[in-house]
Amino acid sequence: MSASRLFLQERGFLFAIFLPPSWDGLLEKMTHKHSTIDENYGFWRQTRDPKEVGQILAEKYAELAWDKNTQRFSGGEFLDYEKGQDYYLKTEIAEYSQEKTPESVNDLSEEDVDDDISLEQAMREIEALRDIQPHAVITTNYDEFLERIFNDESFHKGESSEDEGEGERYEVVVGEEILKTQFRSLGEILKIHGSATDPESLILTSDDYANFNNRKRYLSSKMLTYFAEHPLLIVGYSASDPNVRKILSWVNNAPPNDRNIEEDIYFLKYEDDLESQEDFSTEKRIQLEDGSFMTVKRILARDFDWVFEAFASSEGFEADVRYLRKLVANMYEVVRKESPRAQVVDHQQLEDIATNEDELATVLGISSVGDSPGVQLNHPLSSNDLTDQLGIGGVPSLKSKVIRPIYDDEDINITAFNNRYHVAFFEENSSESRRYSEEAIDLFEKVMDGEDYDLRIPDSHIPDEDISSRGYEIE
Repeated sequence: MSASRLFLQERGFLFAIFLPPSWDGLLEKMTHKHSTIDENYGFWRQTRDPKEVGQILAEKYAELAWDKNTQRFSGGEFLDYEKGQDYYLKTEIAEYSQEKTPESVNDLSEEDVDDDISLEQAMREIEALRDIQPHAVITTNYDEFLERIFNDESFHKGESSEDEGEGERYEVVVGEEILKTQFRSLGEILKIHGSATDPESLILTSDDYANFNNRKRYLSSKMLTYFAEHPLLIVGYSASDPNVRKILSWVNNAPPNDRNIEEDIYFLKYEDDLESQEDFSTEKRIQLEDGSFMTVKRILARDFDWVFEAFASSEGFEADVRYLRKLVANMYEVVRKESPRAQVVDHQQLEDIATNEDELATVLGISSVGDSPGVQLNHPLSSNDLTDQLGIGGVPSLKSKVIRPIYDDEDINITAFNNRYHVAFFEENSSESRRYSEEAIDLFEKVMDGEDYDLRIPDSHIPDEDISSRGYEIE
């Protein structure tokens, strides 16, 4: 299995961790939320499927909104005849979803966790899930808990994030925006049935599903970008769920390539009573929309953390996902747009970069030698250059006047790892050479003058492990 994974998650379930009501449970709750909607949900469901019930319920909520005797939808934004009839039910569901979703993973409580597992187990599963760093997550859920998992720095670091200016680690793409967005195939949460942050984006009623199906061939072509390249882990679904059948039908339509896509599809199913299971088949045969079948790999588990850890055991992204996504996006823009100054493309250099890993590494500033052009571009100063410009007597003074004070203030030895101020080429725990950026001059002068300074190194870029021995000794 490759290091980067693609996940699919259904409405109502987050890997047996966070459990808002099921699809039926959600609609039933909306049916009984207002006394003026005096209907028996079970009676509706005897003859209709959930999306048909959603259509009926949307009409009931519209009647409620325009009833002069109720105050629930009395605001000006509601009394707009240009709104669709389903707007009021979707608003109610979106607000309910926002209310029930914890503000952060750290706010998760026993009440939010399924009765079959403990809060401690849930947190282990979430941590293991986050560590996988999948290429993308596809979900039909409305809530924002996936965003909390993959973008919440405080959960990962145990402290508040000061990295807001760098953007979210995983970009959230909602509803029809998926059709408009130029995919980077990297670091995205694709909410194909809408998000609670935008009630009108929710796929809920029969009309919504009809419109969704009309666009599914465009959506499927977008999804094939992922399916053709990455393993797919399906979690939280029943094998008979129409969403599973739809997704696997898309996969089945992928053009053939060097790998058998079916061999890289995993169906993870929660099973509380494993001891009583007689069938531990490692394969699952699932019927598709057109009546054909696909056989995928099956995993039965009571606890999901070991499964997630297995998927994360390969080497993951070495760099923060958000910067890889920006790199891909900017490379795309540079290549595609026409220059107003009619600049000439050096095709030979472009070919060299595309076909030679060493050339590409140089362009990206990756090198095993200190005189790499990529490194010189961003960190052009040697230690001697740096101390000369600062007007101090060599490395010993640098340690005492700059590196040590920063360590005392921030508990960070900036010479122990690569960052915007300092780069070193480490051999085990020693360094052959160190280089510094022009930005380091401004920072170090402020430190030496006793001025206030801002150490602009995001928490996500500071290594978790103790690597202080790599830096200058400052004790």
